[in-house]
Amino acid sequence: MAIEAVVETAICSKCGLKYGKRKGYFPPSFSELHKGTGTIHICRTCLDDLFNKYLAECEDTACAARQVCRKLDIYWSKQIFNSIIRETSTRTVMSCYLSKAKQPQYVGKSYDDTLREEGLLWSFMEVPEEPEPEPEDVINLEIEPEPEPVLEVEEIPEPIEISEQTKMFFGPGYTPEMYQELEQRYEYWMSEFPNNYEFDIGTKALIKQICFLELDINRDRMEGKSVDKLVNSLNTLLGSANLKPTQRKTDADAESELMNTPLGVWLWKYENKRPLPEVDKDLQDVNKIKKYVFTWMGHVAKMLGLKNTYTRLYEEEVERLRVEKPEYVDEDDETLLIDSYSEDGGDTS
Repeated sequence: MAIEAVVETAICSKCGLKYGKRKGYFPPSFSELHKGTGTIHICRTCLDDLFNKYLAECEDTACAARQVCRKLDIYWSKQIFNSIIRETSTRTVMSCYLSKAKQPQYVGKSYDDTLREEGLLWSFMEVPEEPEPEPEDVINLEIEPEPEPVLEVEEIPEPIEISEQTKMFFGPGYTPEMYQELEQRYEYWMSEFPNNYEFDIGTKALIKQICFLELDINRDRMEGKSVDKLVNSLNTLLGSANLKPTQRKTDADAESELMNTPLGVWLWKYENKRPLPEVDKDLQDVNKIKKYVFTWMGHVAKMLGLKNTYTRLYEEEVERLRVEKPEYVDEDDETLLIDSYSEDGGDTS
């Protein structure tokens, strides 16, 4: 009996397109309204179109993203939005935001939770009721004075102070906010290097250009422009500065390479790439280890019937260490016993 594959089809309520499955095409949602499907009712393409529509109206990325969340009952957090702004990604703003909103601390939350946290969920209950109209036959002669307009004093933000050194490093013509952001990105990249790392002028120039590219990528992404060329340029700069993940080995990788590299490979590296210097004459084979090994390896050569330098060294050393049994002439057995068992070697004087 053949097994029938169950395919969960889905239709976008905005564009009307039919998809063979929900996963990958419809972002997840924790709203009570989407509890039956677990996803929002519009596809990712329509989600980005909705964001771009709001962005064109308000010209504020955060406000446009929040309006999309309010429209689709998605949890809104300024902390999540700030985190995706600082990152470099080729995905759209809403795709990055929804990916962060799936983290464990945000699971199960919707836009109602946003209003609860802000204390605005039941704010419409505080709207004053309209007064009942007075009867037509009653003429109210009292004229209420018009309330005096309340002047709202806008808080003027403190100006951002940028040092002359920063302006000279990044070049003139940028706003204080851009200088501040460039300086923050530059400090971040510099902190990724070891403390005792010696920077040359080329490395600093590459890191400066990386900071410029990151700002350009974030700006174009907020405006809905393509960032593929800028990302490719960023990857090229990262490779030139040796900052790609494949170029930077961790301590664990270095230790793994040390343990898994055969001894013969290490010998080849030292002999061909970084040979050892000549040893001082005073330190050359102080304990005669080399001669010791060659001499006693001659025993193996002699067993195999070979005649070479090693067998000659072996025979000479054996001859030097050979002990011959003494011969006793015209002495009796008592003298032999005394010589054999006395502690001083037979000296009875």
